[in-house]
Amino acid sequence: MKKKLFLFFLPGLICFSLYGAYRYYGHYKEEQRRAAYYENLVDTSSPTVTVLRDSILVAYRNEKKTIHIYVPPAYDKDSTTRYPVMYFLDGESSFNDLENMGPEWQIDEVINAASEKGQPTAIVIGINQHEDRDAEYTPWVNEDNPEAHGEKFTEWVVNDLKPWIDTQYRTQTEATATTIGGISRSGMMAYYMMMAQPEVFGNAVIQSPAMWVDHERLLAMTLPEAQLANKKIFVSVGQYEGNIMIPHAKDIYEKFKAQGLGEEALKFELIPNEGHWHVTWRKSFALAYPWLMGDLY
Repeated sequence: MKKKLFLFFLPGLICFSLYGAYRYYGHYKEEQRRAAYYENLVDTSSPTVTVLRDSILVAYRNEKKTIHIYVPPAYDKDSTTRYPVMYFLDGESSFNDLENMGPEWQIDEVINAASEKGQPTAIVIGINQHEDRDAEYTPWVNEDNPEAHGEKFTEWVVNDLKPWIDTQYRTQTEATATTIGGISRSGMMAYYMMMAQPEVFGNAVIQSPAMWVDHERLLAMTLPEAQLANKKIFVSVGQYEGNIMIPHAKDIYEKFKAQGLGEEALKFELIPNEGHWHVTWRKSFALAYPWLMGDLY
């Protein structure tokens, strides 16, 4: 009887063992690929990117934050032109493979290419994430994140960081020329920050937003028609990001569409053949930038 049972289960045991070996081999090859990639990382940032490392005081945390500042190639060629400003959360990923330890979003390459064609350019501020990223990029305290301080972080960006940038650089300070952007949890924060500070952030680049963090409360945020006027909102998600992330991204799009925003002010992109990773957001930004900048000059 025992022999028969053993022979009955033997094919399954063999398949399970082969599957385990396959998974182990696949994991090993993936680790090798990543190790080779990291070994060959180089600085891919443009000459006009400046990193202010641990330099900008975040008073409510009594610590300093790193920011990355990109100015267009023509910035130093005259002293009069003022530029729109884009603020990106998870900003270490904006300009440099070496800073990101992975594929950067190529924001500087996209804007440099626009500059070469005589198209509109912008200043971009990449704000480094905190070690406790989830707390910084969660608006309100909830069961999942009792240490959340996203409201205070938003106030710091609005009341401290933006005024400093506006005094140090030739910026267009009005909301219509100010964009907030992010990815995943910081994509959700970009949505929240635009909704919480509509007089400051006129535009948003909301990529793969992690709306599950506080889905109902976030979607319940509303703006009156007057505050929605002149806004441009770009929402994107990867084709392979699953049955939570994709519907939640569409929820944002449908929310603003129902409020009357048309194609000139609201855009949704499903990034083909991509999942939840940096190449998705690289492709997304390349689509978002020319659409967003069309009416900013």
